Amino acid sequence: MGFFTKQNEDLSEQWRKKYLNLFDEQNKVEHTHQEKEKLLRQFIIQLSIITEGRDKYLDPILIRLRNHIKDEFDLAILKMELKTFNESVKNMPVAKKNLKADLLFDFLVRQYKDSAQQTALRDLQKLVNSEETMIEQVSDLFIEILKIIEPVEQKPLNSEEIVEPVVYVDVNVVSQQLLQYFGALAIPAVFEQPAELLKEALLNPNHSTMLFEEILNDLVKLLLRIKEYSEAEQQDIDQFLLHIANQLSELNVIVTETNAAANSSVKSRNKLDQSVFTQIRELQVQAIKVKSLDILKENVNQCFKTIAAEIKAHHQQDQEQQQKFQDHMAELVNKMISLELESENLKAELKVIHTQATHDTLTGLSNRNAYNQRLKDEIARYKRYHTPLTMAIWDIDHFKNINDTFGHKAGDKVLALTANQLQESTRDTDFISRFGGEEFVMLLPNTDITLALKLAEDLRELITATGFNANGKAVPVTISCGLTEFVDDDTEDSFFERADKALYEAKNTGRNRCCII
Repeated sequence: MGFFTKQNEDLSEQWRKKYLNLFDEQNKVEHTHQEKEKLLRQFIIQLSIITEGRDKYLDPILIRLRNHIKDEFDLAILKMELKTFNESVKNMPVAKKNLKADLLFDFLVRQYKDSAQQTALRDLQKLVNSEETMIEQVSDLFIEILKIIEPVEQKPLNSEEIVEPVVYVDVNVVSQQLLQYFGALAIPAVFEQPAELLKEALLNPNHSTMLFEEILNDLVKLLLRIKEYSEAEQQDIDQFLLHIANQLSELNVIVTETNAAANSSVKSRNKLDQSVFTQIRELQVQAIKVKSLDILKENVNQCFKTIAAEIKAHHQQDQEQQQKFQDHMAELVNKMISLELESENLKAELKVIHTQATHDTLTGLSNRNAYNQRLKDEIARYKRYHTPLTMAIWDIDHFKNINDTFGHKAGDKVLALTANQLQESTRDTDFISRFGGEEFVMLLPNTDITLALKLAEDLRELITATGFNANGKAVPVTISCGLTEFVDDDTEDSFFERADKALYEAKNTGRNRCCII
């Protein structure tokens, strides 16, 4: 210990780092070795199961070998069993025609996903099945397989090489991310029940009755069904709009015909007026020139007869035009009433669709789609007027424990109650949305970080003090909050990420608190 003194501080630090690096590399090597050992044991077990029943002398050895390597094993016993196995295999001549390995190769190709290994295994399969193969012993076949799946040449590990660790999928992390996507997705009412079942499975995937692969498959199927449903709805809307367009076209025809009838009636009346004026004018001229009263009377009578006939014909034509006009107007009114009813139905349907697209069905708050649009608007307002803008991200503490302890229905009630308190305690100018899962995002325009922190603390204390019961048991509910204020060089992502980082700090420093960055 005397070496690591203040006098040798720099040198001791170098040795310490070197020791820690070597220690980490050793751990990685050990981890890799354990994984390879586990994989090799699984491979030997699978091979023994596949080859079982081929030879009555080898079967007892294979069974003992398989049972011995299932978990931990004694190296000395394993060497003895493998030696016995190898001697038995060498003394077991196998003719080419009896070497059936297609099932083994199918299994190996499914087990090893590397394309190069799959190609090499298929080539070996063709070689085994060919007439010119040199592989006549089972042991030779196994050796060739091992050369492909576990190459003999291994590079020696040194301190400068980085050993890639085996990457495992964290089911909980994937589930939480999928839950966030679920929160942003507008679920049609017809799919709410299967969606809620999948949400419950994703909330606790390790304790679900379904395998995680089954959950993912059901999720993909549900998304495809929602996509087909949305496309069908879009087709219905397109057809309805086409129907409205056709009706508007019919209305245009009716209005055009009505206008034409009215114009025709006016022209007919003008023509009658002109004819009467002309005949009276001629009668005046004749009255001046005529010398006999009898001739004048006859001309007057003839003129009146002609005018009366024209007036009668015009009156009849005018009645016909008027009837046609009234028919067109009645048809126009009926079309307008029908169009108005269909428009009201469309407005109601569009309102429902808009609500589903922009609001969360459980809490009634705006969803992530609405948040994205509102954030763009608030940032544009900030850049125009330079008034302060603050974001607050809320997250219910230990929400998974609430679901596990009291059930998912109680968890849903907690979400709805918390959302209601957040919404009722905000100003009309503020905006709040359910971002996903138990997380809420609040935009506070014209509010600096100091005032926002005070508002957030009041809200946090209100939620903590609110009592909530589930099945007669008190459910403790607390909430954490991260806040940040928008700055000139911020983007939508950087603004959110900074608030999310503040929330992370609140969570890591004890929860039930508000932090600012």
